[in-house]
Amino acid sequence: MKRTGNIGINGLAQSLKKIFAEKKKSKEDNFVEKTYEGTDDNFFEATNTNLRKALNLDKKSESYEKDLKRFGTRIKLIDVADDAIPNRRNKEILPLRKPSKAKCFKEKYKKDVERFGTRQGIINVSNDEYVKKKKPVPFPTDFSKAVYKSMMSKWKKREVTPFSVNPYSDIFREFPKAQITIQNKSTEEKEVVLWGGNQNISTSPPAPGDVQDHTVIAQISIPSGVHPQGIVVNPANQLVYIANQLSGTITVLDSNNQVVKVIQLEPTFPGFTSPVALTVNTKSTSAKYGFVYVVCSVANTLAVIDLSLNVVATIPVGSRPIAIAFNPVNTKVYVANLVSDNMSVIDADALTEIAGSPLPTGQDPIGVGINPVTGDIYTANSLGNSITVYDSNNILVTTIPAVGLYPVSITYNPANNSMYAVATNNNFVYQIETLTHTIVGIIEAGSKPYNSFFDSYNGYLYVQNRQDNTFTIIRPDNSKIDGLSFGEQNIGGAFNSFNNSIYVSDTSNNTINVIGYLQVSSTISINSDYPEMREDFQSNPAVIQHAKFVVTGLERLNSFRINKFTPTGTVKSKPLSFELYASPQSALNVAEVTELAGTVIDGKMNWRFKLPGLHTVSVLVWYRQFEVRDLLQNNYK
Repeated sequence: MKRTGNIGINGLAQSLKKIFAEKKKSKEDNFVEKTYEGTDDNFFEATNTNLRKALNLDKKSESYEKDLKRFGTRIKLIDVADDAIPNRRNKEILPLRKPSKAKCFKEKYKKDVERFGTRQGIINVSNDEYVKKKKPVPFPTDFSKAVYKSMMSKWKKREVTPFSVNPYSDIFREFPKAQITIQNKSTEEKEVVLWGGNQNISTSPPAPGDVQDHTVIAQISIPSGVHPQGIVVNPANQLVYIANQLSGTITVLDSNNQVVKVIQLEPTFPGFTSPVALTVNTKSTSAKYGFVYVVCSVANTLAVIDLSLNVVATIPVGSRPIAIAFNPVNTKVYVANLVSDNMSVIDADALTEIAGSPLPTGQDPIGVGINPVTGDIYTANSLGNSITVYDSNNILVTTIPAVGLYPVSITYNPANNSMYAVATNNNFVYQIETLTHTIVGIIEAGSKPYNSFFDSYNGYLYVQNRQDNTFTIIRPDNSKIDGLSFGEQNIGGAFNSFNNSIYVSDTSNNTINVIGYLQVSSTISINSDYPEMREDFQSNPAVIQHAKFVVTGLERLNSFRINKFTPTGTVKSKPLSFELYASPQSALNVAEVTELAGTVIDGKMNWRFKLPGLHTVSVLVWYRQFEVRDLLQNNYK
């Protein structure tokens, strides 16, 4: 039977057994044969005992005593964590030796040891100082140059023919090309913006005077509002107020055309209040700045709405009040009373009718207008075909006769400092000089003109023609534009300078039409695939290798600028002059703009330039698209 011993090996045991056997044969007189009880196990046990005794293995060594003294137990030296060690032994325990300081350890390691207390924790948590990490390559500060460099490193130029006709022939052959053709069909210079999809800027927005580009941008259905009439915009809170005649309510809209509140006037029974016109206190120094005043034509009252959109006062006025205006010069509100043939004057701050009110007017006053410069008050007397003029002290100045047939409204035009009265029955508009109060101009309007208002965005006066539902738009020089139709026209219309939109009441459909401009001027045409091209570059930026501008006409592009938009909202703009890049190969109006090489087309930049009237420009761009991750991989290899 084979057996493994705990002292020596099997061979050693067998050798010892053999030696003892030989001794028995040679000195058989002195030795008694020992049989070890006939088993190998007994032999091994006896041999081990003899050997341990001969080698003195069980003697307590000096080191053993030291270990015993150090760790405090006789059972096993490995029981170092025996918490039964008497306290007196704690002082005798030898201090552990500090680990030798490796060269890679730094002062930070020592601080971490003191802070976290275990070497294991330091190794796992703060071991990042052991080995120097490979520092990442910093992101290029000039991204476009990095992209261009990366692109050019992949482009293998061909051998250039010494007498090549076109030095850009290699580029034309090797790079994809994008072409954009823009035509300016007007006689005026137009601004054009290319690229920059992130900003969603129009390629060429209509100019304020491009009234042919007006369009209905929103139709607002008025909740609980019936037969909307007068409209006013409040500069104090930028809200739009609409008087709903048959429901006796005021609808309030914000600049996003969302309904803020519907204000119910008294009495609430439908038709008993009949609000038809409004005005607003525009004097910022007034205690009631931003208050809105509403004439209730059946209730014969003036309702006052504060900035919290609550009715705070109801003031009796004359019979059948139908028009109203605020005078910023004397802070008074003037109400034209159709049946009583007079004009009520209300203190806009005290909310009371002043002494001396009402003021006499002509027959059937139906419209009132204010000159905000002089404070003069003009009342349109519809049956009298005249205009009554008071000054800001409510003293009668004059009566202007023969203002057409049935004058219904009068509006101040700051573009030429004139008053314009609309006569609805003979379809004319009369320009009144503000110093002499005389008619100095007559403009033919559409059919049944009624209300008028001033557009401060383009400086034009808009006249609403009720019968043919069109606008007559009058420029400061009294030239006009007729025939523009954007839904029903009635007595309600106003311009909102906070979103450059026109609000018109549509009484038949109980809606408000909001009129703005087209996204792109109708005088500018651009190839149909350009929006798709811009969107592609917005998602997949391209670096330009070369750009060429071919202009039909004698004039060059003007005011060319390269704009870059930063994440913080600022714009870095760089001008570029085409005078420096006239093509030497072409006698036409061609510019080889080498300065654009290496720049990037994406959603965060644009080109802005001015295209002369009746000119067409073809922009040709040779480029190569890339993905940002490819560039990063190259830098972080």
